[in-house]
Amino acid sequence: LLPIPILDGGHLLYYLIELATGRPLRDPALAGEWRPLKDGRSGPPIQVSADCSVRWPEDDGGIYTTTLEGFELGGSRYFVFTPTVADRLMSADDDMRRKAPKDSVFIARYRIDGDTAQVWLADPDEAMRQEAMHSPAKGQANAVQLDGSNVHIQGSRDAIAELLRARGDAIFAPKPDGKGVMRLQRV
Repeated sequence: LLPIPILDGGHLLYYLIELATGRPLRDPALAGEWRPLKDGRSGPPIQVSADCSVRWPEDDGGIYTTTLEGFELGGSRYFVFTPTVADRLMSADDDMRRKAPKDSVFIARYRIDGDTAQVWLADPDEAMRQEAMHSPAKGQANAVQLDGSNVHIQGSRDAIAELLRARGDAIFAPKPDGKGVMRLQRV
């Protein structure tokens, strides 16, 4: 994979997912300023414009700007990130981009309830359990665990859509301990 975002294999999947779902999801409900909530404290605000351009505060005090891309499938909303974008948003020090399989994407499910948003990461244990129970045949999407906490999805647009229709609820189920969920409060 190349460090140039447009040549990052995951960008190709963005366009394929747009074709599968009819259009990219640029959710107007996301517009505004959001504060991440963690351990009862709030972090620096994340700013999202009406076209889903986002200004994401980084650990070093800088701001990373990108566009939130996603899709809706069966009533569930998902963000899709290339490995390069996921690296920056999760402060992964280039690990995801280097380890991610070619043409894979990082997917997160989200829900907005009033002024609160929740974003679920794929549960690595459940993703791998589902993978073992439903070994993908040639042409099907598969979940690829990069390390103990990050899962990328690899496959064609149709295969990824089918994987999420069939097993998305299990892969993105909230854990009882709340791990793997980012909570945001609209400011």
